[in-house]
Amino acid sequence: MELENLAEFDPSIPKHKPYLTKPIAILIIIMFIIEIIFHAMYDDKAIIMLGAKWNEGIRNGEYWRFITCVFLHGNLFHLLLNTGAMFIFGKEIESTFGSIRFLLIFLLAAWGSGLASYFYSNGLAIGASGVIFGLLGSLITYFYRQRERIAGATIRFKSMYTLAIINIILGFIIPRIDNSAHIGGLITGLISSWFISPEYKIEKNEMSNKIYIVQKKDKLRVIFGIFIMITLLSLITRLNNTTF
Repeated sequence: MELENLAEFDPSIPKHKPYLTKPIAILIIIMFIIEIIFHAMYDDKAIIMLGAKWNEGIRNGEYWRFITCVFLHGNLFHLLLNTGAMFIFGKEIESTFGSIRFLLIFLLAAWGSGLASYFYSNGLAIGASGVIFGLLGSLITYFYRQRERIAGATIRFKSMYTLAIINIILGFIIPRIDNSAHIGGLITGLISSWFISPEYKIEKNEMSNKIYIVQKKDKLRVIFGIFIMITLLSLITRLNNTTF
């Protein structure tokens, strides 16, 4: 990094104000209150009406259930665990990636986790844990790609994938956990973040004589990545018409 010899260096990574993480968490809480009103946690018909992952409905083209099931939870502990994790990981991704990229990863992870649950689990499914694994996978990819540019990225990369492995193992041990959704969300987050996560470059500000890390303009890479992910998930979604 030759420019470091010419000017004062500021290694800070560009940050964005998180606008969506908190409203999403609030929406999840509101939906939980609605579940209580309709006794949906004890009534399959009510939870299906509110948008649970329901294979029969998905076979009939109700693909929106891949998204709506994320906002529903089975009990207070389930709600608090997922909302807390969503807020922690979501806020970090949104402040680093920006709101639009965060939303894209959120929606793609919901779709990917819902698809995996659909193909490998016949039961009703609700909860944001698949999306949380998607966010975790996104951070794994991000820190892996930035391990030579950001101090501490290698440590964060190792801690993130260790956390993912431990929770996947727990998903096989603890009963009534839809681990297929976790794995589907994780894989979707890993792949989508390869295209959507930000990249950086070093620039010199002639006025302040400082060297800054700035985010690269990468709209074409992001658009291409979104196209690839939507095409892939759409093709897999269409398999439901021939597989089941």
